[in-house]
Amino acid sequence: MAEIIKSIDPDILDRIRQIREDLHQHPELAFREKRTAAIVVEQLTKASIEIVAEGMATTGVVGLLRTSRPGRCVALRADMDALPVEEETQLAYQSQNPGVMHACGHDGHCAVLLGAAKVLAGMRDSLCGSVKFIFQPGEEKSEGARLMVEAGVLTCSQAVQAIFGLHARPQIQAGQIELDVIPNAATNPFQIRIKGQGTHAAYPHQACDPIAIGSQIVCALQQVVSRRVAPYEAAVVTVGAFQAGSRGNIIPDQAILKGTIRTRQPAVQKTVVAAVRSTATGVARAMGAECEIEIEPGTPRLRNDEKLLELVRQVGAETLGAEDVLEASMATMGGEDFSQYLEEQGGVPGCMFRLGVETDAPIHTAKFDFGQAALEPGILMMSNVAIRYLSDDNQV
Repeated sequence: MAEIIKSIDPDILDRIRQIREDLHQHPELAFREKRTAAIVVEQLTKASIEIVAEGMATTGVVGLLRTSRPGRCVALRADMDALPVEEETQLAYQSQNPGVMHACGHDGHCAVLLGAAKVLAGMRDSLCGSVKFIFQPGEEKSEGARLMVEAGVLTCSQAVQAIFGLHARPQIQAGQIELDVIPNAATNPFQIRIKGQGTHAAYPHQACDPIAIGSQIVCALQQVVSRRVAPYEAAVVTVGAFQAGSRGNIIPDQAILKGTIRTRQPAVQKTVVAAVRSTATGVARAMGAECEIEIEPGTPRLRNDEKLLELVRQVGAETLGAEDVLEASMATMGGEDFSQYLEEQGGVPGCMFRLGVETDAPIHTAKFDFGQAALEPGILMMSNVAIRYLSDDNQV
């Protein structure tokens, strides 16, 4: 049985640092990750890892490491896409793509997984089974994982029995991980189109004002969580965009509200989705307007397999130290499409853990950077969970 590792070869770590900086300098938006995918293919090939899929779900890459002995197949996943954010870090390796940056740490996720691929490839003679490396596009669009699953990522070449992933967490320090049974909420993006009657602003009595009606809907939606959801349950209804009109002296014909619903329990999700729909419809009708409501499926909640969560906890204690394996102190309402790979969606047992980074700037902001200090802990954790899962005496 292969023992877990405690350090990374300095040459591998130095190369991964260079790759991470290069990826950060050249971010690509969802489903446009062609340069990133080419680097992934190049690095996997150099590590003598078989490329079993290229261009999956547009730009996804899947590599397979076959070890010296038969056994199970474990998957490790990273996402590749960046965000439409103008970077303000002033780093030497700041984004060279105006208006696009790795504000969620996917450059680090990719670099970590490439590092784990190199480490595990060097250990293939002491491992059993196989390791599938999944580099997916479009996580920020909440579509990439679903499209990869539909394309057969969990079954191509070797059927996967378990999957692991990680995500940058600026709220904890580099060298730490954070664990939670439900680390991410379900997401339901929505759009409400209010159809009124426009007129000159000097004669508001002739209008059915969609801006006034939209304002009432926004206010009414604030009571969905406070009055329709039990106080011990977690839910969010946020309106993030209100689009209406073009001039101050014209009442427009319509207004559009865009927002998101976040929940952690299926029953709460059903209640909130229905309440958003009925509230918007009722307010619009009461004020003489019509509205069209689109509520998208979004991403399901992410529920970790508890046995695999315990495996990550044990590996974390042995790799980083028990004091650096943290339990989540609060519910997180962010979404993550890693959930599409898991059992609740008809997939396989899996676990995602959070990885501390050196910056405390929030993700999805112009000053976030995955940094370098998290690379070695991330590579060690991803390598070691695969080693432990594939070990001969592992009964998970």
